[in-house]
Amino acid sequence: MPTTEVQDTTTKILTTVSNFLQRNRKPLLAILVAVVGIVIGLFFYLEFRGAREERARVAAESVQELFEEFSETTDDARRQSLAAQITADVDGITADYPRFGAAQRALFVRGSMNWELEQWDAASADFEQAATGFPDSYLTPISLFNAAAAAEEGGGVDRASRLLTQLVDSFDSPEVPRALFALGRIAEQQGDSPAATEYYNRLVQNHAGSTWTNLARTRIIALSVHN
Repeated sequence: MPTTEVQDTTTKILTTVSNFLQRNRKPLLAILVAVVGIVIGLFFYLEFRGAREERARVAAESVQELFEEFSETTDDARRQSLAAQITADVDGITADYPRFGAAQRALFVRGSMNWELEQWDAASADFEQAATGFPDSYLTPISLFNAAAAAEEGGGVDRASRLLTQLVDSFDSPEVPRALFALGRIAEQQGDSPAATEYYNRLVQNHAGSTWTNLARTRIIALSVHN
């Protein structure tokens, strides 16, 4: 193509673009302003969320430190004071940062404290709450198992079975084999040998590499002999 034709084509394109911009300058300006506003808003949102996450993290670490002191001290008055402070701080964290991982961590810590105090209902409630709303967290299946264990310690066997079943049905976790064995053990204690055998068989069939599998095999043999 000759140089003059290239220049003419370029001039036509530039003219067309210029005319388009002139005709649509107001809506284009509005779009630009909107985009800039969205970008600025997103920036401030991310900054705000980051600051909140940091505050939540610091608060959860503070609760963890209090719990460590609680576990180490032998002074009853100090333990009571620390327990009260941990309880209040966790309530504050869950109220201010309910969707942050720090809330789950804080609830887990308080559940552990209540376990040490043998306050089984409170421990089970804390662990169950820690397992609610955080489906992708590694702490969630652990929290469910702990909630079930605390419930069983407090005599709530049906609640324990429900929580263990939720864990087994909802998660692919290293806690599942242990939960299946616990369900089999509970079924045995309730005199339901067929259900116990079913749980143990599920454990053997689906989790051959688990350390709980040999125990399940032992129980299957024992139940078959007794039956």
